[in-house]
Amino acid sequence: MNTLYFGDNLEVMREMSTARIDLICTDPPFNSGRDYNTFLTDSKAQSKAFTDTWTWDDPAQDARADIERRARTSDTYKALDTCLKGYDLVLQNAVSGNKGAMRAYLAFMGPRLAEMHRLLKDTGSIYLHCDPTASHYLKGVMDAIYEVQNFRNEIVWYYDGPQRPSKKNFGKKHDTILRYTKSENFFANPDGIAPIVKLSGDELSKYKKTEDGRYYYDLPRGSYTDQSIERLDKEGRIFWTKSGKPRVMYFLPQDEHGNFCRKKQLHDVWTDVYSLGQINTKEKLGYPTQKPLTLYERMIKASSNEGDLVMDPFAGCGTTIDAAHTLGRRWIGINLTILSLDPMRRRLADRHGLEPARDYEMRGYPTNMQEVHKLIRDERKYHDFSNWAVTRLGLQPTKSVGDGGKDGEAHVGHITLWNPEEGQTTNTRIFAEVKSGKPTISQVRAFCRVMDKHNAIGVFITIQPVSASMRQEAVDMGTFTHNNETFPRLQFWQIDDAYFSDPSSLRNLIRLPQQWLAPMQRTERHFTDAQMNFDLRRRID
Repeated sequence: MNTLYFGDNLEVMREMSTARIDLICTDPPFNSGRDYNTFLTDSKAQSKAFTDTWTWDDPAQDARADIERRARTSDTYKALDTCLKGYDLVLQNAVSGNKGAMRAYLAFMGPRLAEMHRLLKDTGSIYLHCDPTASHYLKGVMDAIYEVQNFRNEIVWYYDGPQRPSKKNFGKKHDTILRYTKSENFFANPDGIAPIVKLSGDELSKYKKTEDGRYYYDLPRGSYTDQSIERLDKEGRIFWTKSGKPRVMYFLPQDEHGNFCRKKQLHDVWTDVYSLGQINTKEKLGYPTQKPLTLYERMIKASSNEGDLVMDPFAGCGTTIDAAHTLGRRWIGINLTILSLDPMRRRLADRHGLEPARDYEMRGYPTNMQEVHKLIRDERKYHDFSNWAVTRLGLQPTKSVGDGGKDGEAHVGHITLWNPEEGQTTNTRIFAEVKSGKPTISQVRAFCRVMDKHNAIGVFITIQPVSASMRQEAVDMGTFTHNNETFPRLQFWQIDDAYFSDPSSLRNLIRLPQQWLAPMQRTERHFTDAQMNFDLRRRID
């Protein structure tokens, strides 16, 4: 079954069986040195997922040590280890600055590329999307892991459009996509992506014409056998020169209207795929590194068949997954942050009518209380659980401003309320505190003090029930009024099985201005160029 995974892609891939993937198309971090926080502004979790900066720290050193250990029993890791040690010399064993950052980035990417190699079938291919910052380093790593003879293309994706002018540098207008195969016995389908071009009269005049009105071009026999030449001659496809040498005739195809056409050879410089920033497209989600669907459809068409299994270990907002499903391929997507999987889930629902559990598996993302408890027990993923709970309310996760307790995180959201008396809008804060253990009256009172300090609205989220005394605290906090409707300032949400049976039931539990809990905008199905606008921050007018 098609599957979305939430978690570290290295851990996920290491649990998968060998040689099961037909095609990998992926867009990993570039080591660009940029912070991508626009998707979920000020989100602590997203800063981890979208901060494309690297430092030579303990995790980087641990990764290198792990590569050395695996190199003792794995030829792939041995080749990777040798490559990275060579880069250590090139980068002067730096532990800081740009050179140290590059060493850390390669320690991160290296084992992931090694696992992708293990997962590919012998007939499989990989497209690795990168930019000039690190593409030359990644090519060396790929040469070591996949072997030099299996390098197929360095594709240049050129995109035009406005850019802030630079007085010292040429404008950066392209990304690099490295195409490798697992072996010489790889699948390719170039005809599936070669565009058909209608030829004008002037263009047709460059071709030869038979007596019966067919246009053709001819080439030397090449590697054709004598038997093939004899067969082609009987079919009227051999042109004999005056010296008696055969040339093979290739006739131009005709479309349904009788127009002569030709297949345009696709080269390794792609100038016909626009970046999402160039055009006003409904395909945009607001995801900072989102790539156009057309780009990934081209890779998938070129290197897979319908029914093949396509994987993206850095699934982001799901462009590869969307393209694979549109083209009738099976798919696996992996992403680190639970906040990206939520818009991906919505994208699959809106574009293809797909729902988790029914149409695909979603692992590591809570779809029932059992999975909620599993997330809570994993200390590494508790923050992700907290973010998931907050986004159920339509709030935007932010850095913790909690009450100082060990079990819980508070998140800040902002809503804009219309004040009809003053004829203007007022920004109002809303806090959400998440508690996985048994809630206490002292925790609720501490949360109330934070609310009072910031004149905020609050939602206290728990797994276990709250007491009567805690509910009295909520009564004591009073109410706020919006559009002549009164709402409690402090409210409680206990996550339970009823929510997973009917997520819309949350509207009956939490009373906030109606639009705050409005669902995200649905998107058109099977767009080529359509808007996907997932706004995790709802404003109220």
